[in-house]
Amino acid sequence: MSKPLKADVILSKVKKASRERDWANACALLQQILHQYPNNNRAKKARQELRNNALPELRSQAQKFLSSNAHAEAERHLMAAFYLSPGDLTLGQQLAHCQLEMGQAPAASDTASKLLETHPNDIKVLNINARALRELGQPEKSRTHLLAALELSPEDPATLNNLGILERSLGNRTQAAEYYQRALNFEPDNVSLHQNMSQVIDYSSSDDHLNEMLGLLNSVDRKDPKNAPLFFALFKALDEKDRCVEAFEFLEQGNRLAASQANFDFQKHTIPFALTKAIFGTERTFEGPTESDFRPIFVTGLPRSGTTLVEGMLSRAHGVQACGELSVVPRAVSQLLRRIMNRPVKSLHAEDIAQLRDELLHGFGRYAVQGNRLVDKMPLNFRWIGYICAALPEARIIHISREPVPVAWSLYKHFFQGAGNDFVHRNEDISRFMLLHSNYLSFWKSFNFDQMIDVNYEDLVARPAPTTKQIALATELKWTEDWLAPERAANQVLTASADQVRRPIYTNSNEGWKRYEPQLAPLQQSLKSVGLLKA
Repeated sequence: MSKPLKADVILSKVKKASRERDWANACALLQQILHQYPNNNRAKKARQELRNNALPELRSQAQKFLSSNAHAEAERHLMAAFYLSPGDLTLGQQLAHCQLEMGQAPAASDTASKLLETHPNDIKVLNINARALRELGQPEKSRTHLLAALELSPEDPATLNNLGILERSLGNRTQAAEYYQRALNFEPDNVSLHQNMSQVIDYSSSDDHLNEMLGLLNSVDRKDPKNAPLFFALFKALDEKDRCVEAFEFLEQGNRLAASQANFDFQKHTIPFALTKAIFGTERTFEGPTESDFRPIFVTGLPRSGTTLVEGMLSRAHGVQACGELSVVPRAVSQLLRRIMNRPVKSLHAEDIAQLRDELLHGFGRYAVQGNRLVDKMPLNFRWIGYICAALPEARIIHISREPVPVAWSLYKHFFQGAGNDFVHRNEDISRFMLLHSNYLSFWKSFNFDQMIDVNYEDLVARPAPTTKQIALATELKWTEDWLAPERAANQVLTASADQVRRPIYTNSNEGWKRYEPQLAPLQQSLKSVGLLKA
């Protein structure tokens, strides 16, 4: 381990960064000094000078990055500004919200907790911390914060909405609907609230909410991408009433609007794959680090391929903590790839694997509260299987494969929160991304990683006992009959599968698309064009 730099060496770097108006870096360096040398008067004086000179520009730059959804740069500038002005409520709220958008629930909770020390009754901060705690797998603490916010403002729609999301994640659909309805009483034109409500209503027995949404449709701008959630909600309602032609028309419109907002860039996904093939192609074996007691399990595959079902099954094993979809791996690997891209020779070194391991262990350590068997079911981690195997030899990886048409249809018909699944709104984008997934999987399988097992979704639901026994063997877990009742799992489900996984294992999921077979002819043709479906 390298020795800490002397204060005067770091101070000279602070001055250089300040001259170049690199205020974020100057603040990060100054923070390093005062962490190592808290009583250094020169550093304290430099902090005051930065507060006077840098704060306005840091605020301005942060707003610019926020407006363009450049969350990483926005966070860097907000962290610097909040360091200089730790009592600033607006800065703290923006920083914590930005961290949530980046999937950094631990950091967001830290920021919000710091704000609550001086602003204990701020409703926005209570909601931010509640969201972070929910994503950290602490639903009771999340509920406590939300109920405190609701007591301060019983008519706050954001608090009521967050309570609805929390209750739905726990399988409490009736309570969720009650909270959503209370929120809609105050914001009847909020299309996101209507979309959330649609997820907990059975439209086969009621027309009330459907009629409300049809009425709202007459007053909104049908070309505004912000109204996409309303069209997905209308699809879900009409689908359940078996009005398939009307339902699909709304679904197509919703996806057109969402696609215009997502602005999908396929190259953003192909460049990491090309770089991965280059660096792993030259180095096919890595000296494994010493294993620890930590035994993470990664469930990967395309979204909507059955990862949530497998997570529910695993969570039925003793001592296993289901954590949902975490951003720990993609964030750490993305940072690693950026470092490699800046090198003259694009290669992966032993030091890279060691640093990646440290970052992963630290990141997962913020979530692990029940022991050393943690499940991360981020589907898109299929992109990083080789990195996980190299950095965490104690890890086990379950990859889920499923027939292409049911997956593609499920991707197209669901409204996904956040920007991670930006490829799901057009047939050609879905097909290209599914092909990329297939290419990734073929590449990783060529390494014959002992840590990886491939599970077929159709086998899983048709023959759950023998298939889950294979999973138990591969993950070194004890199998019991409880594995066959994932609907009884107590873990939160914050994904689009929140309702399906509360049902016993069923085998007809792959048949749902056939009700829309005429409308899905273009999607099937697109899958055929990339070789994922036989012509």
